Amino acid sequence: MVRRFIGFRPGPTLVAALLVPGLTLGQGPALAASAVARSAGEEEYQVLRAYLGSPAAEKVDFSLFEKIGIFFIYNVDPQDPGNISGFFKQFAGTTLDPALVRQFVAVNRFPVPVDRRRFPREFKYSPQYLRKDVYSLSRVGFNARRDEALMYASFSSLLEDGHGALVLLKKTGGAWTVEKSAAVWIFGAAVHPFTPVGKVP
Repeated sequence: MVRRFIGFRPGPTLVAALLVPGLTLGQGPALAASAVARSAGEEEYQVLRAYLGSPAAEKVDFSLFEKIGIFFIYNVDPQDPGNISGFFKQFAGTTLDPALVRQFVAVNRFPVPVDRRRFPREFKYSPQYLRKDVYSLSRVGFNARRDEALMYASFSSLLEDGHGALVLLKKTGGAWTVEKSAAVWIFGAAVHPFTPVGKVP
């Protein structure tokens, strides 16, 4: 399960200011709340579809969890941008744009139901994320130029070969492709095992 960060939690105005270009802290909580509560946009779904169609998502027979957000993660605190950035630098060898990571953290405070119209008609869905052969996908964070995206994907196989990864995608020529990924946990593996957040040396 997700380890919740205990301490300061930004209010909706601050979160929305991170998410929405041009929104300032003085524009009020009502506008902020409406900004962050909206459904995931088409660009988020473009990124999610690109991931599922890439070699990084090696499973071909799967169901998709019916919500977008972070529901199951180990070894990384999903509410700590510094922890995420440090982990990705250590295990993927890439320095993430700090604004990209902050936006990823902020948007994932607000999970949303999957819009099934945005995926192929033949996709199957699961009401549970811990079930055999189920992918669970996070919401997507973008950099200011919206040519880099960060997401988290986990695959549940009920103790066979489950795994989770932070994934960096880049947009080139109008198409999103997976650039780098960092395995966060792999069930039964010697590297990034099934251990609590913060225990990776």
